[in-house]
Amino acid sequence: MGKIIFWLVVVFVALFALRLYNAAKARKGAARRSKGHAPPQLMVRCVQCGVYLPEPDARATAHGYRCRDPVCVET
Repeated sequence: MGKIIFWLVVVFVALFALRLYNAAKARKGAARRSKGHAPPQLMVRCVQCGVYLPEPDARATAHGYRCRDPVCVET
């Protein structure tokens, strides 16, 4: 009976150690991923072709935003 309890304790300690290791690894990965993200940008739609693009990449006109595609810029 004592051997069974001993092995149960050993198994639970090993599982607990693995859980702590995986939790620390997940925290490191989450911190690393959050460092490289840029803030979200407003997406606008080109009035000519309908494609969505970030506002800094769009050209503002009197009728709305246009993408920088040569066909959309000319009209």
